[in-house]
Amino acid sequence: MNVQAAFLVQAGWSAAEVAPIASDASDRQYVRLHRPDGATGVLMRAPVATSRTARRQFDAFRDVGAWLRGLGLGAPEELSADPENGLMLLEDLGDMPLSRLLEEGRRDARRAYAAAVAVLAGVAQAPPPEGLARPDATEMAAMTGLTFEQLPGSKALGEALQAALACHLVRIEGDGAVSLRDVHGDNLMWRPERAGLERIGLLDFQDALILPDGYDIASLLDDPRRTVPEQWRRDLIAAYARRRGKPVREMNNRVDLLSLQRNLRVLGIFRRLATEKGRPSYARFQPRTRALLWRAAAHPDLPDLQPLVADLLDRTEHWQGEHAA
Repeated sequence: MNVQAAFLVQAGWSAAEVAPIASDASDRQYVRLHRPDGATGVLMRAPVATSRTARRQFDAFRDVGAWLRGLGLGAPEELSADPENGLMLLEDLGDMPLSRLLEEGRRDARRAYAAAVAVLAGVAQAPPPEGLARPDATEMAAMTGLTFEQLPGSKALGEALQAALACHLVRIEGDGAVSLRDVHGDNLMWRPERAGLERIGLLDFQDALILPDGYDIASLLDDPRRTVPEQWRRDLIAAYARRRGKPVREMNNRVDLLSLQRNLRVLGIFRRLATEKGRPSYARFQPRTRALLWRAAAHPDLPDLQPLVADLLDRTEHWQGEHAA
């Protein structure tokens, strides 16, 4: 009997049928389990905890999940776990991600995104759990380094862009809040039968950090994988600002800045996934990633960043449509 089968026997799910769940760029895999009695659950298969990093991520998933549930939010309940083998049996949050609502033009998509904004505001206003790292402005700017590592001859450009970015980020680094970071339409599940904040199911929060307030709104609304209507974007940023007690203009400014930081990093992540990690489908997100970068850099408060981003986009133009050989 293999490790997974033994784990399911111990957890009381040995008779369950297994159905795959499409995964994103994560190194974790998920399958949905259907028991004969009608119960469903989700099996998470994380990298085996033979390294400190793998074990730290596994433990972080458990700890942040417990913290979120303590706030009354929809993180999945842990039903059983085997940390040494990277296995965890979780509550099934359903199969209706916000991304599907948006792509199918569902009538409740707008309501679901508004509910997600309320959840993110609740996360941001809560006292953070112990142990979360808090990168400063320089460290946040350095997170974009992966993009420049893939662009020969770009060392000077990378240093100049990161220095300019850090100068802007330092203005908001003191206004920190818990950020779940990987917040996008595939990781937020719509559960309209639930009440209040539990209508949104949360996934993939093990990389949580304390970052400038507004980071997760930028992640949700300026995700290259899907397009949130412009009017929704304006309205949702304003709704978040009101919930956080901040001026709408200030929140718009910080969302553009944080969107720039995030998508400078995503540009390199998606390129690496397409060319080195055997996931050529990620090449199709290059045009929108570039459009989001240009939009953010064109903000009137970021005049020093605009020419640097323009230079980067010129140098990476050949990345569009690029894929693994």
